[in-house]
Amino acid sequence: MKKRLLSMLLFATTLSAAARDGFAIVIDQKSLNEAKSEVEAYAKAIEQTHNLRVYTVVDRWGVPDSIRAELQRLNALKTEPIVGTVLIGDIPVAMIRDGQHLTSAFKMVQTQPRKDSSIPSDRFYDDFNLKFNYLDRDSDANYFYYSLAAEGAQRIHPNIYSGRIRPTDAFGTNRYDKLRAYLRKATAAKQQQRTLQKMFYFSGHGYISDSKVARIDEKVAWQEHFPQLRDGRRNRISYMDHSDFNPVKEHVMGEVMRTDLDLAVLHHHGSWDTEYFNAIDRPYTVKAAKEYIRKNVRQHVVSAKERGRDWEKTQGELKERFDLSDSWMSDIFDPELNRQDSIEDAALDLHLEDFAFYGYQPNAPVVVIDACYCGSFHRDDCIANEYIFQPGGTVAVVGNTVNVLQDKWSDRLIGLISLGGCVGDIARFSTYLESHVIGDPTYRFASAEKQLDIDHLIHENKAATWRKLLKSPQADLQCLAIEQLAVAGAISSAELRRIYETSESGLVRLMAMLRISELRDDNAIAVIQQGTQDAFELAQRQAVRLIHESGDERLIPSLIALSIENNTSDRVNFDASTALGVLPKDKLMAEFARQWDSPAVQTVHKDSTRAVIARAIEHSADFRAGTLNELDTLTNEKEIRFAIRSQRNDMVHAYVPFLLQYIDRPTTNVEQQVTVIEALGWHKQSYQTPVIAERMQAISNDPKYAPEVRSEALKTYNRLNAR
Repeated sequence: MKKRLLSMLLFATTLSAAARDGFAIVIDQKSLNEAKSEVEAYAKAIEQTHNLRVYTVVDRWGVPDSIRAELQRLNALKTEPIVGTVLIGDIPVAMIRDGQHLTSAFKMVQTQPRKDSSIPSDRFYDDFNLKFNYLDRDSDANYFYYSLAAEGAQRIHPNIYSGRIRPTDAFGTNRYDKLRAYLRKATAAKQQQRTLQKMFYFSGHGYISDSKVARIDEKVAWQEHFPQLRDGRRNRISYMDHSDFNPVKEHVMGEVMRTDLDLAVLHHHGSWDTEYFNAIDRPYTVKAAKEYIRKNVRQHVVSAKERGRDWEKTQGELKERFDLSDSWMSDIFDPELNRQDSIEDAALDLHLEDFAFYGYQPNAPVVVIDACYCGSFHRDDCIANEYIFQPGGTVAVVGNTVNVLQDKWSDRLIGLISLGGCVGDIARFSTYLESHVIGDPTYRFASAEKQLDIDHLIHENKAATWRKLLKSPQADLQCLAIEQLAVAGAISSAELRRIYETSESGLVRLMAMLRISELRDDNAIAVIQQGTQDAFELAQRQAVRLIHESGDERLIPSLIALSIENNTSDRVNFDASTALGVLPKDKLMAEFARQWDSPAVQTVHKDSTRAVIARAIEHSADFRAGTLNELDTLTNEKEIRFAIRSQRNDMVHAYVPFLLQYIDRPTTNVEQQVTVIEALGWHKQSYQTPVIAERMQAISNDPKYAPEVRSEALKTYNRLNAR
């Protein structure tokens, strides 16, 4: 008899006859020994509150493949199959390579150290459609490295939801004390059956171009996600901006510590150990401006000295650049000033040490941190871990293990958590490798109305069910139905266009637009054209992004119309500037002239304004094409790689034929071929996609190419055809 790498326990709890689905607790033996009674109580609470049969899988060997195989087996059971899992304790971390197209923004060159250039992701454990090739493991950490295989799916669509509870001994704490305390807290939270009545959202410095319009429209979206928060008498949705206070940190902490707060959504930049809230306050007086400059210079020079650089050279360059006198720089190394600088800088942002220093104990049960790296659960500590392991009421954090795109739909389907879905579904439908639930993924809010068993419906995945939910008054249920039907190829572009053109919900329109855009037909173009003038800022912003990704010249008039409007929101304007760079400059300029000369365009100083906008369009177009124009003349391997990789973001669609030809140049080596093919895989919604896909299929089947080239071609082909 073969030895089993895993053992599975079923805690003796009484299940109701109506139990249909299951849930898996995966835990290492030491953690189970240390917290057995707490794990049992947590499992019982899941069974009683959510009507799920709990399977407790004990990981005895720490092999990711074995855990994945067991979860896949449990998900395939004919009775009581699992719909979700939580990984507790020292469960091995899958570090994914060759899968950057499944992230929202991570694009680090993989020649960098593999701990940094790989993506820690539990999609390894919850998305069984993905395939992986084992590479290696670290000797000093529980990290296992895998390459995303070309033969598997090239799009995220998890079969189950998942979460991580990974306490560590950070700051002299004991991981098992933390685990026991957390599980007691999570168990108690289930017994409360709390309804979602109040939420708070925050915007940090520099995020989505500090767009006020985006945040105004976001409140409307929250009312669609959670209709119960629409209240003409009581303030159930509160908002704070980084510009309201400087520093704003203590105000944000105070909001999240409120015991009556149910959900907190924090938009800001971040790192594994920091939430970036503020920048240095802008000076408004002459005296403040002088001190601002002195501090800026002081910090640059001190930093140069600390890093072993030529600080005197740095000082001289700054003195010349800003035309400063010696008196402004006489106290650069003054210990008291340097100490005060450090104190002021520390006050701008929230650091790991601040949880203990301020006694910061978050109480909102669910916190969404829309920032880079704050969910880096694989490290010795991270921001998300501190949120759940404090004594406060927070039991689940949605965070990211690597950097993220600012323009992603960060609250996609979040309304499900008060309609019968769970927090795990937020990360499940984010569609990215980096998005994770840190804490209890089964947590959901109770409702006065009858709730759907959403995860059971997802597991059954019946088209008839989704057809019925298309008519639901709840926006998120309509969005879920569109998502599931689109993945199954069971909804036409004509129907998606009808939904977009008739829906009063910004969320539903956004989902319909994102899904129809992948079909790349006339209906898709019509919806994107309309989307550029959508009343919902995020939908408008995504429409502009889709112009960038499509490159279809029929979208030029819509893009130019946005470019010459007097009051385009900051972030839409940013994305429009980016999109201009991937379309033919001559056609952009001709359309600009046509629209600008129309009597309908009215502005002060029309002639001089025309010149300013024309220069901006010309600059954008030249900037994006410039790198590729030089590719034929480059000989340095690093420069060639950079020029090719830039097309993952830039997507100058007219250059696709050139890149396809570049693959077969006599001087193009195997590494360059792979780099070109990988970059072309990012053109999923391009009007050139059919041409790329046809060529990739041919290369993948042609033995004249190296095996790694054929494999990358197959991966790109599958990426371009993924639903």
